Amino acid sequence: MRIWIMVPLLVAGIAWAWWVRRRMQQSQLHWLIDRARDSTAKARAFTVSTQTVAALVAVVVLVVALWAEQTHRAFWVRVPLALLVISVYVPFATQLAPVRFRLGKLRRSPQQRMVEMGARPPIAEAIARAGKPFAFVGSLIFLAAVTVLAWHHVR
Repeated sequence: MRIWIMVPLLVAGIAWAWWVRRRMQQSQLHWLIDRARDSTAKARAFTVSTQTVAALVAVVVLVVALWAEQTHRAFWVRVPLALLVISVYVPFATQLAPVRFRLGKLRRSPQQRMVEMGARPPIAEAIARAGKPFAFVGSLIFLAAVTVLAWHHVR
């Protein structure tokens, strides 16, 4: 059992998620602002629905990856699917995460970014509050994806 492989995968996954999150955040936030159309209820509904659908798709992809490994010994399916979840879903889910520490203008909250993009403050607040729980869900799915990625070495 080579559990040591999970540590470098965890570090690499965190670095990748941070980098992609910065690149993906602008387009997704702009899309949510456009769909809200100055309504906090629509902003909340679109945020929750897109994040829920994305979380369900990520879980289904991880289940398929585990099923392929367990029933068919198809590591060539398990590895790309786990990497897909780490590289696409995790940054998507964590983009509305609150800023834990602020270094001047270097770290801006999602609300500040949305206001800079032209959203009204109540809309930005509604989107950020609705997406906050999904950052935690994205972190849990990230840990599950790292485990699926290293499944052969863990079992």
